[in-house]
Amino acid sequence: MMPLRNLLYLLQLEEYDLKRFSDWLKNNPGCVVLEKKKHIDWTPKARILWALAHIFYVITLGNGPLAIKISSRFLSPIDILAKKFLVSLARFKINRMKNLTVIGITGSYGKTTTKDAISHVLIHKYKTLKTEGNYNTPLGVAKTILKNLKPEHEIFVCEMAAYQAGDIKAISKLIKPKIGIITAIGPMHLERFGSEENILKTKMELIESLPESGVGFLPKELEQKIKNFSIRSKIEFFSSKEDLLVKIGKIFDITQEEIFGYIKTAPQTLHRQQIIKTSAGITIIDDTYNSNPAGFLSALEMLKNTPAQRRILVTPGMIELGEKQFELNKEAAQSAAKIADYTIVVGETNKDAFTEGLKEVYGNDYISRVYEVLDLDAAKSKLSELTIPNSAILLENDLPDHYF
Repeated sequence: MMPLRNLLYLLQLEEYDLKRFSDWLKNNPGCVVLEKKKHIDWTPKARILWALAHIFYVITLGNGPLAIKISSRFLSPIDILAKKFLVSLARFKINRMKNLTVIGITGSYGKTTTKDAISHVLIHKYKTLKTEGNYNTPLGVAKTILKNLKPEHEIFVCEMAAYQAGDIKAISKLIKPKIGIITAIGPMHLERFGSEENILKTKMELIESLPESGVGFLPKELEQKIKNFSIRSKIEFFSSKEDLLVKIGKIFDITQEEIFGYIKTAPQTLHRQQIIKTSAGITIIDDTYNSNPAGFLSALEMLKNTPAQRRILVTPGMIELGEKQFELNKEAAQSAAKIADYTIVVGETNKDAFTEGLKEVYGNDYISRVYEVLDLDAAKSKLSELTIPNSAILLENDLPDHYF
């Protein structure tokens, strides 16, 4: 049976979702989640759960999973009240800032890079605050407001994440955005939402929350899909990130020339198609934060357009795609095989889908061009064998420790 510490780590990896925690244990009997890539984040919540779990471990006669579940349910009412209290404090604080313009950004992917780009442009002319890292849930946004929002701030650029219907609505109620941006709609977290229609409905909670004086920005491909939503604000459609930045610039009296000048100086967003040049003349495209079908193809295109003598892909594939996971990973593998000279498939999660797609394109060359490895350490070892001067390496996605 898995030790208590490892069970707590698993619960944290599943974002304290007891159903997903239970499903993982059911689907992976006898497996242990090790702290390899990350470690337990010892927040006050984690510390209290750790203490409670030891008590209930004794009461349940050493049943670790049950002890963790009981502890989580025992703490849940207090946890909910604490979160509501912090969100209420944040709402009170932000509501007092009458001259603050809030820009809400959500979407299946591209949220962080869009947030960073817009913030970098606006900060040259306005006192601008943005959410940092993964602080894109109601609690994370509330913490950002309480800790970092100052009276002198004029613009707050807020990234908004969702794992279920109502999540975006809850954040919108807190921050009251005047400008709302949906970056893209795709099958990210399809396993949680059930369908892309449900994903669209959840993301559109941002646009539906905007006031009549507000403006919503949506990708052009959504133009025919939003007719049945109740929208009060003005709506504009954009065809690219650059197009969105000119449009945003007009609202804040920033010229196109200024925008392009600012963008040239923008730092790269970490682990999102981040370009790293090594002293050995090797180009690494670090796209390990997460992956989705459109983002995977975009990263492959970047690999294709990178001048190199040898191109190598390292990937565990994409997850949380529900019933489409095998098919979408197979399609990604087929696209990859047309660009990468070598592919290193990491782990077991998507191995079958990837190898099937790669075989269809590589054909007889499959054995000499594809390597299956158990983990990231093995992938690094294989990379050192395959890499030559003037190589380009795409690191596409990196799965948490509870994926094998």
